[in-house]
Amino acid sequence: MFKVLTLDGGGIRGYLSARILANLERLLNNDDGSETGIGQRFDLIAGTSTGGIIAAALAMGMHAKEIVTFYETLVSDVFTPASEGIFEPKYSAEILRQHLEQVLGDATLLDVMTDVCITSVDVENGVARFHKSGYFQRNQTRLDEKLVDIVLATSAAPSYFSLADTRHSRNLCDGGMVANNPSLVALIDAMKLPGNTLETITLISVGTGEQPGTPYDVTRLKNAGILEWMVDIEPNTKVARVVENMQQKRSKILMGTEYFLSNEKVFGSKGSPLLELLMNAQSKLADEQTRFLLQKNYLRINPKLSVPIALDAVETLERLNNLADLDEQQHRAVLRLLR
Repeated sequence: MFKVLTLDGGGIRGYLSARILANLERLLNNDDGSETGIGQRFDLIAGTSTGGIIAAALAMGMHAKEIVTFYETLVSDVFTPASEGIFEPKYSAEILRQHLEQVLGDATLLDVMTDVCITSVDVENGVARFHKSGYFQRNQTRLDEKLVDIVLATSAAPSYFSLADTRHSRNLCDGGMVANNPSLVALIDAMKLPGNTLETITLISVGTGEQPGTPYDVTRLKNAGILEWMVDIEPNTKVARVVENMQQKRSKILMGTEYFLSNEKVFGSKGSPLLELLMNAQSKLADEQTRFLLQKNYLRINPKLSVPIALDAVETLERLNNLADLDEQQHRAVLRLLR
Protein backbone atom coordinates (compact mmCIF):
# COMPACT_ATOMS: atom_id res chain seq x y z
CA MET A 1 0.00 0.00 0.00
CA PHE A 2 1.09 3.58 -0.73
CA LYS A 3 0.61 5.48 2.53
CA VAL A 4 -0.25 9.19 2.63
CA LEU A 5 -0.49 11.63 5.55
CA THR A 6 -2.12 15.05 5.14
CA LEU A 7 -2.17 17.94 7.61
CA ASP A 8 -4.63 20.85 7.59
CA GLY A 9 -3.97 24.52 8.15
CA GLY A 10 -5.37 26.25 11.23
CA GLY A 11 -2.87 28.57 12.89
CA ILE A 12 -2.23 27.81 16.56
CA ARG A 13 -4.56 24.81 16.30
CA GLY A 14 -1.65 23.01 14.62
CA TYR A 15 -0.62 22.26 18.20
CA LEU A 16 -3.58 19.87 18.34
CA SER A 17 -2.42 18.17 15.12
CA ALA A 18 1.06 17.71 16.59
CA ARG A 19 -0.34 16.14 19.75
CA ILE A 20 -2.54 13.79 17.72
CA LEU A 21 0.51 12.71 15.73
CA ALA A 22 2.47 12.16 18.95
CA ASN A 23 -0.30 9.84 20.15
CA LEU A 24 -0.28 8.00 16.82
CA GLU A 25 3.49 7.69 17.00
CA ARG A 26 3.33 6.19 20.49
CA LEU A 27 0.51 3.80 19.52
CA LEU A 28 2.37 2.44 16.51
CA ASN A 29 5.70 2.15 18.32
CA ASN A 30 4.07 0.27 21.19
CA ASP A 31 2.50 -2.04 18.61
CA ASP A 32 5.74 -2.99 16.87
CA GLY A 33 8.30 -2.27 19.59
CA SER A 34 10.19 0.35 17.57
CA GLU A 35 11.15 4.01 18.02
CA THR A 36 10.09 5.09 14.53
CA GLY A 37 9.12 8.69 13.85
CA ILE A 38 5.54 8.85 12.57
CA GLY A 39 6.68 10.56 9.37
CA GLN A 40 8.81 7.59 8.38
CA ARG A 41 5.73 5.36 8.22
CA PHE A 42 4.36 7.24 5.19
CA ASP A 43 5.36 7.48 1.54
CA LEU A 44 4.05 11.04 1.08
CA ILE A 45 3.23 13.83 3.52
CA ALA A 46 1.23 16.88 2.42
CA GLY A 47 0.67 19.97 4.56
CA THR A 48 -0.86 23.43 4.43
CA SER A 49 0.08 26.43 6.59
CA THR A 50 0.61 25.18 10.16
CA GLY A 51 0.26 21.69 8.68
CA GLY A 52 3.07 22.60 6.28
CA ILE A 53 5.35 23.36 9.23
CA ILE A 54 4.61 19.94 10.71
CA ALA A 55 4.93 18.21 7.32
CA ALA A 56 8.39 19.68 6.74
CA ALA A 57 9.57 18.70 10.22
CA LEU A 58 8.24 15.13 9.85
CA ALA A 59 9.79 14.80 6.40
CA MET A 60 13.16 15.71 7.92
CA GLY A 61 12.83 12.90 10.44
CA MET A 62 11.63 14.76 13.54
CA HIS A 63 9.48 12.76 15.92
CA ALA A 64 6.01 14.10 16.60
CA LYS A 65 6.71 14.45 20.33
CA GLU A 66 9.59 16.80 19.43
CA ILE A 67 7.24 18.87 17.27
CA VAL A 68 4.83 19.23 20.21
CA THR A 69 7.64 20.72 22.29
CA PHE A 70 8.66 22.97 19.39
CA TYR A 71 5.10 24.30 19.07
CA GLU A 72 4.85 25.10 22.77
CA THR A 73 7.67 27.61 22.30
CA LEU A 74 6.79 28.68 18.78
CA VAL A 75 3.18 29.70 19.39
CA SER A 76 3.71 32.19 22.21
CA ASP A 77 6.67 33.88 20.50
CA VAL A 78 5.34 34.04 16.96
CA PHE A 79 1.82 35.14 17.88
CA THR A 80 2.92 38.13 19.89
CA PRO A 81 1.59 41.06 17.81
CA ALA A 82 4.17 43.17 16.02
CA SER A 83 1.51 45.71 15.02
CA GLU A 84 -2.21 46.29 15.26
CA GLY A 85 -2.56 44.69 11.86
CA ILE A 86 -4.37 47.58 10.17
CA PHE A 87 -1.72 48.85 7.76
CA GLU A 88 0.88 46.08 8.04
CA PRO A 89 0.97 42.38 8.98
CA LYS A 90 0.00 41.66 12.57
CA TYR A 91 2.86 39.23 13.24
CA SER A 92 6.55 39.09 12.40
CA ALA A 93 7.60 36.62 9.71
CA GLU A 94 11.20 37.15 10.84
CA ILE A 95 10.46 35.74 14.30
CA LEU A 96 8.77 32.75 12.65
CA ARG A 97 11.83 32.29 10.42
CA GLN A 98 14.16 32.26 13.43
CA HIS A 99 12.17 29.45 15.06
CA LEU A 100 11.95 27.45 11.84
CA GLU A 101 15.69 27.69 11.24
CA GLN A 102 16.29 26.05 14.62
CA VAL A 103 14.66 22.82 13.40
CA LEU A 104 15.00 22.95 9.61
CA GLY A 105 18.32 24.78 9.26
CA ASP A 106 19.40 25.15 5.62
CA ALA A 107 17.71 21.93 4.50
CA THR A 108 16.17 21.85 1.03
CA LEU A 109 13.69 19.57 -0.71
CA LEU A 110 16.68 17.40 -1.63
CA ASP A 111 17.26 16.58 2.04
CA VAL A 112 13.87 15.16 3.05
CA MET A 113 13.65 11.57 4.26
CA THR A 114 9.98 11.25 3.25
CA ASP A 115 8.47 12.78 0.11
CA VAL A 116 6.58 15.95 0.85
CA CYS A 117 4.12 18.36 -0.79
CA ILE A 118 3.55 21.78 0.79
CA THR A 119 0.98 24.22 -0.58
CA SER A 120 1.06 27.96 -1.26
CA VAL A 121 -0.53 30.48 -3.63
CA ASP A 122 1.15 32.80 -6.15
CA VAL A 123 -0.46 36.17 -5.39
CA GLU A 124 0.64 37.76 -8.67
CA ASN A 125 -0.93 35.08 -10.87
CA GLY A 126 -3.59 33.75 -8.54
CA VAL A 127 -2.54 30.12 -9.03
CA ALA A 128 -1.62 27.32 -6.65
CA ARG A 129 2.07 26.74 -6.07
CA PHE A 130 2.85 23.28 -4.70
CA HIS A 131 6.35 22.67 -3.37
CA LYS A 132 7.20 19.00 -3.94
CA SER A 133 10.18 16.77 -3.34
CA GLY A 134 11.53 14.64 -6.16
CA TYR A 135 8.74 12.10 -6.57
CA PHE A 136 7.98 13.49 -10.03
CA GLN A 137 10.70 14.10 -12.62
CA ARG A 138 9.32 17.56 -13.38
CA ASN A 139 10.04 18.64 -9.80
CA GLN A 140 13.81 18.18 -10.15
CA THR A 141 14.61 21.79 -11.08
CA ARG A 142 13.10 23.16 -7.85
CA LEU A 143 14.62 20.81 -5.31
CA ASP A 144 17.12 23.44 -4.17
CA GLU A 145 14.38 25.46 -2.47
CA LYS A 146 14.91 25.79 1.28
CA LEU A 147 12.27 24.22 3.51
CA VAL A 148 12.27 27.31 5.73
CA ASP A 149 11.31 29.53 2.77
CA ILE A 150 8.63 27.07 1.67
CA VAL A 151 7.13 26.90 5.15
CA LEU A 152 7.10 30.69 5.43
CA ALA A 153 5.19 30.78 2.14
CA THR A 154 2.56 28.23 3.14
CA SER A 155 2.07 30.06 6.47
CA ALA A 156 1.79 33.59 5.03
CA ALA A 157 -1.88 34.14 5.86
CA PRO A 158 -3.06 37.51 4.48
CA SER A 159 -2.90 40.28 7.13
CA TYR A 160 -1.18 37.93 9.60
CA PHE A 161 2.24 37.57 7.91
CA SER A 162 4.00 39.25 5.00
CA LEU A 163 4.18 37.55 1.60
CA ALA A 164 7.10 35.14 1.21
CA ASP A 165 9.68 34.42 -1.48
CA THR A 166 11.45 31.17 -2.29
CA ARG A 167 14.40 30.56 -4.59
CA HIS A 168 12.13 30.06 -7.61
CA SER A 169 8.92 31.91 -6.70
CA ARG A 170 7.96 35.35 -5.46
CA ASN A 171 5.07 36.86 -3.51
CA LEU A 172 3.53 33.68 -2.12
CA CYS A 173 0.78 33.48 0.47
CA ASP A 174 -0.90 30.88 2.65
CA GLY A 175 -1.76 27.59 0.96
CA GLY A 176 -5.07 27.67 2.82
CA MET A 177 -6.31 29.98 0.09
CA VAL A 178 -6.41 26.99 -2.28
CA ALA A 179 -6.21 23.79 -0.20
CA ASN A 180 -6.53 24.22 3.55
CA ASN A 181 -7.09 20.47 3.71
CA PRO A 182 -4.56 19.08 1.18
CA SER A 183 -6.01 15.54 1.13
CA LEU A 184 -7.29 15.72 -2.42
CA VAL A 185 -4.05 17.35 -3.63
CA ALA A 186 -2.02 14.51 -2.14
CA LEU A 187 -4.40 11.80 -3.37
CA ILE A 188 -4.20 13.02 -6.97
CA ASP A 189 -0.40 13.10 -6.83
CA ALA A 190 -0.33 9.59 -5.36
CA MET A 191 -2.58 8.32 -8.16
CA LYS A 192 -0.22 9.78 -10.77
CA LEU A 193 2.65 7.63 -9.52
CA PRO A 194 3.18 4.37 -11.42
CA GLY A 195 1.39 1.35 -9.98
CA ASN A 196 -0.96 3.27 -7.69
CA THR A 197 -4.75 3.02 -7.82
CA LEU A 198 -7.50 3.98 -5.39
CA GLU A 199 -7.30 0.41 -4.07
CA THR A 200 -3.56 0.63 -3.28
CA ILE A 201 -3.55 4.03 -1.53
CA THR A 202 -4.31 4.63 2.15
CA LEU A 203 -4.65 8.17 3.49
CA ILE A 204 -4.79 9.52 7.03
CA SER A 205 -5.94 13.14 7.24
CA VAL A 206 -5.30 15.08 10.45
CA GLY A 207 -7.26 18.28 11.04
CA THR A 208 -6.79 21.12 13.50
CA GLY A 209 -10.13 20.65 15.23
CA GLU A 210 -13.71 20.92 14.03
CA GLN A 211 -15.19 24.23 15.09
CA PRO A 212 -18.52 24.00 17.00
CA GLY A 213 -19.42 27.29 15.41
CA THR A 214 -17.75 30.31 13.94
CA PRO A 215 -15.22 32.35 15.96
CA TYR A 216 -16.96 35.51 14.77
CA ASP A 217 -20.43 37.05 15.14
CA VAL A 218 -22.55 35.83 12.23
CA THR A 219 -25.35 38.30 12.98
CA ARG A 220 -22.97 41.17 12.23
CA LEU A 221 -22.22 39.66 8.82
CA LYS A 222 -25.81 39.36 7.65
CA ASN A 223 -25.75 42.81 6.10
CA ALA A 224 -22.03 43.51 6.40
CA GLY A 225 -19.78 45.29 3.96
CA ILE A 226 -16.17 44.69 3.05
CA LEU A 227 -14.74 45.96 6.37
CA GLU A 228 -16.62 43.56 8.67
CA TRP A 229 -16.12 40.62 6.30
CA MET A 230 -12.38 41.22 6.20
CA VAL A 231 -11.86 41.95 9.92
CA ASP A 232 -13.79 40.87 13.01
CA ILE A 233 -13.22 44.11 14.88
CA GLU A 234 -12.98 43.73 18.63
CA PRO A 235 -15.74 45.70 20.42
CA ASN A 236 -14.94 48.48 22.86
CA THR A 237 -12.11 49.84 20.74
CA LYS A 238 -11.80 53.20 19.00
CA VAL A 239 -12.08 51.67 15.55
CA ALA A 240 -15.20 49.70 16.54
CA ARG A 241 -16.74 52.92 17.81
CA VAL A 242 -15.95 54.70 14.53
CA VAL A 243 -17.59 51.92 12.54
CA GLU A 244 -20.71 52.07 14.73
CA ASN A 245 -20.89 55.83 14.36
CA MET A 246 -20.50 55.62 10.58
CA GLN A 247 -23.34 53.10 10.42
CA GLN A 248 -25.50 55.51 12.41
CA LYS A 249 -24.37 58.37 10.16
CA ARG A 250 -23.31 60.53 13.07
CA SER A 251 -21.59 63.89 12.65
CA LYS A 252 -17.95 63.57 11.62
CA ILE A 253 -17.05 66.32 14.08
CA LEU A 254 -18.63 64.40 16.96
CA MET A 255 -16.98 61.19 15.76
CA GLY A 256 -13.56 62.83 15.70
CA THR A 257 -14.01 64.40 19.13
CA GLU A 258 -15.12 61.10 20.64
CA TYR A 259 -12.20 59.27 19.02
CA PHE A 260 -9.52 61.54 20.49
CA LEU A 261 -11.12 61.80 23.94
CA SER A 262 -11.77 58.08 24.32
CA ASN A 263 -9.54 56.02 26.61
CA GLU A 264 -10.27 52.81 24.71
CA LYS A 265 -7.47 51.07 22.86
CA VAL A 266 -7.32 51.88 19.16
CA PHE A 267 -7.94 48.49 17.57
CA GLY A 268 -8.27 44.80 18.19
CA SER A 269 -9.29 41.88 16.00
CA LYS A 270 -10.35 38.27 16.55
CA GLY A 271 -9.37 37.38 13.01
CA SER A 272 -10.93 37.53 9.56
CA PRO A 273 -14.41 36.03 9.06
CA LEU A 274 -13.73 35.71 5.33
CA LEU A 275 -10.45 33.86 5.90
CA GLU A 276 -11.91 31.52 8.53
CA LEU A 277 -14.94 30.73 6.37
CA LEU A 278 -12.82 30.08 3.31
CA MET A 279 -10.49 27.69 5.14
CA ASN A 280 -13.18 25.79 7.04
CA ALA A 281 -15.38 25.28 3.98
CA GLN A 282 -12.44 24.05 1.92
CA SER A 283 -11.39 21.56 4.57
CA LYS A 284 -14.86 20.03 4.83
CA LEU A 285 -15.27 19.74 1.07
CA ALA A 286 -11.89 18.05 0.62
CA ASP A 287 -12.78 15.63 3.42
CA GLU A 288 -16.05 14.64 1.75
CA GLN A 289 -14.47 14.19 -1.67
CA THR A 290 -11.48 12.17 -0.42
CA ARG A 291 -13.72 9.97 1.73
CA PHE A 292 -15.94 9.22 -1.28
CA LEU A 293 -12.95 8.22 -3.41
CA LEU A 294 -11.01 6.12 -0.90
CA GLN A 295 -13.82 4.68 1.24
CA LYS A 296 -12.31 2.24 3.78
CA ASN A 297 -8.76 3.29 2.87
CA TYR A 298 -9.32 6.75 4.37
CA LEU A 299 -9.30 8.02 7.96
CA ARG A 300 -10.00 11.58 9.06
CA ILE A 301 -8.94 12.56 12.59
CA ASN A 302 -10.38 15.93 13.50
CA PRO A 303 -11.66 16.28 17.09
CA LYS A 304 -14.60 18.54 17.81
CA LEU A 305 -13.65 21.71 19.64
CA SER A 306 -15.72 22.76 22.65
CA VAL A 307 -15.49 26.45 21.75
CA PRO A 308 -14.61 28.30 18.53
CA ILE A 309 -10.85 28.98 18.33
CA ALA A 310 -9.48 31.58 15.93
CA LEU A 311 -6.21 31.11 14.03
CA ASP A 312 -4.22 33.21 16.49
CA ALA A 313 -6.10 32.65 19.76
CA VAL A 314 -2.99 31.77 21.80
CA GLU A 315 -4.88 32.09 25.09
CA THR A 316 -6.95 29.01 24.18
CA LEU A 317 -3.95 26.72 23.64
CA GLU A 318 -4.47 24.78 26.88
CA ARG A 319 -7.94 23.77 25.72
CA LEU A 320 -6.37 21.70 22.95
CA ASN A 321 -4.35 19.51 25.31
CA ASN A 322 -7.05 16.97 26.11
CA LEU A 323 -8.56 16.67 22.61
CA ALA A 324 -5.76 14.65 21.02
CA ASP A 325 -6.65 11.24 22.49
CA LEU A 326 -7.85 8.66 19.98
CA ASP A 327 -10.88 6.46 20.57
CA GLU A 328 -10.79 2.69 20.15
CA GLN A 329 -12.27 2.81 16.66
CA GLN A 330 -9.58 5.22 15.52
CA HIS A 331 -6.91 3.02 17.12
CA ARG A 332 -8.05 0.03 15.09
CA ALA A 333 -8.30 2.06 11.88
CA VAL A 334 -4.77 3.47 12.24
CA LEU A 335 -3.28 0.02 12.88
CA ARG A 336 -5.17 -1.40 9.91
CA LEU A 337 -4.02 1.34 7.53
CA LEU A 338 -0.38 1.52 8.60
CA ARG A 339 0.63 -2.01 9.54
